[in-house]
Order: sequence, then C-alpha cells, then structure tokens
Amino acid sequence: MLEFIKNPFSIIKENLMESGRTIEMSIKDLQKKYSGAAFGLLWSLFKPMLFIFVYWFAIDIGIRGGSPIGNHPFILWLISGIVPWFFISEALTYGGTAIRQNKHLVTKMVYPVATIPTFRVLSLFYVHLTMTVIAMVIFAVSGYYPTIYYFQLIYYNAALFMFMMVLSWTTSALVVISRDFEHFLKSITQMIFWLTPIIWNLSNVKGPIKYIVMANPIYYFIKGYRDTFLGREWFYENLTYTGYFWAVMLILILVGAFIFNKLKNEFSDIL
Repeated sequence: MLEFIKNPFSIIKENLMESGRTIEMSIKDLQKKYSGAAFGLLWSLFKPMLFIFVYWFAIDIGIRGGSPIGNHPFILWLISGIVPWFFISEALTYGGTAIRQNKHLVTKMVYPVATIPTFRVLSLFYVHLTMTVIAMVIFAVSGYYPTIYYFQLIYYNAALFMFMMVLSWTTSALVVISRDFEHFLKSITQMIFWLTPIIWNLSNVKGPIKYIVMANPIYYFIKGYRDTFLGREWFYENLTYTGYFWAVMLILILVGAFIFNKLKNEFSDIL
C-alpha cells in the first residue's frame, strides 16, 4: 500500500528534476512532427480550423438551419467546446505512443523514461494554447469581448494539462506492452468524441443518461471552456462536479503511476 502511494511522487519528482530537458524535448518533438512540410507548424493550426469549419457547415447550416444554441450563435458554442477536444484527442493517441515512438531514448541511452509522455503532451499543449488565443480573437471579433470569466482559463488549462499528462502514464505504458491497445486507443477516441457533448447539447438528454454522460471527466473541460467563453459560471460554483473531477484525477494518478512503474523495467526488453 505504501508503494502504491509512493509511485506518483517518484514520477513527479523525476519530471521536476528534468523539467529543463523536458521543455527542450517538447519543442524538438513539435518541430519534428511537422518537419519537411512547407507550412511547418501552421499545419497544427490549419487542421483544427478546417474541422471547425466542416462541423459548423454540416451541422449548423446543413442540419440545424442556422438556429442558435440558447442566445449564442452555434459557431461560437461549437468553438468553445471543441478547442479543448482537439488537444484531448491528440494527447490520447500521440501521448499514448510516446514511449514506443521514442524507443531509442529507452534502449540506447540512460534517459528519464517518466518524462517521455510529459514532453509529448507538452508539445501538443503549445498548440492548444495557441488555439485558445485564436478562439478568444474569434469571440472578440464576433462581439463577445473578454470578461472576468477568462481568468479561469488558467485553472482549466492547468487542470487539462495535468489530466492528459497523468492519463498518458497509463496509455503510453500499455501501448508498449500491447500494440492492440494502441489500435484500441485510436478507435475509442472517435467513440468518446461522439458520446461527449461537444457538437451536441447535453440539455437534449434527460434522466439517468444525462448523469452517465457527465461522469465522463472529459466533459468537465468541455463544460468549463463553454462556461468561460460564454460567461456563464465559475468552476467553483459547482463544487459537487468539481470535487467529482478531482476525485477521478486522484484515482488516475494512483493507478497510472502504479501501472507505469510496474511496467517500466520491461520497456527496454520489449522495445
């Protein structure tokens, strides 16, 4: 039991001690991902912007006929919820393959293995922060000027980065052990997208199903970003839901650290 509790501290300590190297590796990883492309890092922004346009046109124009969500245009409602999703989906798949795709760091040198998922997720986080700024500009141009609620973006961004980093402890370790889990991860990402109220409104769901949907911790961020951009609610106003999220986070920290530390000695042999 004591070892179970110590596991997270060992991973966090390793990441803190190697923070400088982690930041350096995250920048290199982002550059490597788009190396050889004429537009380089601009592709990391072009892809989500293209997806936003397609979803807006297909759903708002094609299906909904341009009707708003409450008092807000659908396009702004969509942007506020889908911006965190782009980071989540990329971090699920790209973070999950962190160790396998950087196996040279495990097999050919002495490297702090616990920092590999971190620099992978951090490289994606830079793009997410840029997308968040772009969303703020779009809202301002549309007449939705920054409000005091924007300050809670600091909280949601920090919580989102922590959540995906902790989740990558589990996913990156399991992908090393099983390639089947990598394919499962890619498949379930699409399922999570459609089952999470990102392009559809939770108010359309009633009864127990609504609470089942809300039990998905990813929805915590979708709701949080929408509450921030549309100026509806502070994160501490719903203490029950916030407390639930951090309880899930604590479980993920303990379980993820246990799995990672249990399997990391096998990484070099398997890779």
